[in-house]
Amino acid sequence: MTQTLVQSLQGQFLLAMPGMADPRFLRSVVYIVAHDSEGAMGFVINQRADGLSLGDILKDIPEAVAKTGLINLPVYVGGPVQSDQGFVLHTSDYEKTLNSLSQELPIALTQSADVLVDAARGQGPEMMRLFLGYAGWGSGQLEGELQDNAWLVCEADIAGIFTSQSDELYEKSVAAMGIDLALLSNEGGEA
Repeated sequence: MTQTLVQSLQGQFLLAMPGMADPRFLRSVVYIVAHDSEGAMGFVINQRADGLSLGDILKDIPEAVAKTGLINLPVYVGGPVQSDQGFVLHTSDYEKTLNSLSQELPIALTQSADVLVDAARGQGPEMMRLFLGYAGWGSGQLEGELQDNAWLVCEADIAGIFTSQSDELYEKSVAAMGIDLALLSNEGGEA
């Protein structure tokens, strides 16, 4: 069945409904960085990779990074797609690397290690978060999941992407919507 594209969700949060069937997305907050008729891409921003830090995943740590606390930068599980690839979401004040996101977003995305070196030198973005992998949907797939009540959509808390503790962000986002999770159901109906 072909789904019609709903309004673009780029720049929004998706909050997993309490009955989310996919265990990889339980209680997840996904920041959507791209959404069009061909599909969607986002990052699960509240799932830390079990104790991993930048120093654990970089094979050749640039000397500038190794000498700073940046080596302890936490790594997050961005999603199940390309989970062996690193991605850096950062504030758009850093413009030295190619930003593959829409200029309309207040956030930039890069896969270049240059952002880490510049951050170690004090010349990087104001804030950043490192991810392994991303969440991706094919054409119409996300729209189908929305119709099936798998996700809540809410305005993204941009500062929260970089500053919130992983275990707090889901509750804070739901509370900001004024929703009581105990009253939510994945089952839809008609009156």
